Amino acid sequence: MAEEQPGEFKDVFSPIDKMYKILADARSGFMDQDLVKVSRSSLENLLDELKQALPTQLKSAVELMRNADAQMSQAMAEAQKTTRKAEVQAERIVAEAQKRADYISSNDNIVKIASQKADALMAEAKERSARIVAEAQKRAEELRASSQRWCLENLQSLVETLKKLESTTQGGIENIKFKQKQNINQKNGGK
Repeated sequence: MAEEQPGEFKDVFSPIDKMYKILADARSGFMDQDLVKVSRSSLENLLDELKQALPTQLKSAVELMRNADAQMSQAMAEAQKTTRKAEVQAERIVAEAQKRADYISSNDNIVKIASQKADALMAEAKERSARIVAEAQKRAEELRASSQRWCLENLQSLVETLKKLESTTQGGIENIKFKQKQNINQKNGGK
């Protein structure tokens, strides 16, 4: 019998689990232990229940992918916003330093001192702006990497879930085909 599934996939696996139970409880054939008798209507009802549950799971998978895309877009927008803020702040700092340098250099009696101070302010402003831009770019990269990891993990989980669902469904189809073939053979042998 299949193991108990988590809540979001329980609707799909519930009819499958019931089919396993029907097979486990079914009486074996006298000559062949693999041959069992099951209620056709019970099995058909469970297959109908499985069909009804599948679209819900597929809808959940699509919703998960949309959420991953939205989160990736949001992370990218936040990274761009942070980078732009840092650039604007750096431009403001450089402009302010330039204004101070211009003001100081305009006085004739302290031109030399003003030039030195202006150079120092410009160097400090460039260093500070470079630090701010580097920090913003680092944060943007961290956000991008985190968002990509989240998307990858969720999509890999979705792929595994869909593979399990396909495998289980294919097994059920093969089992039903086998039973149908046996029923045909029994009918032909019984004539």
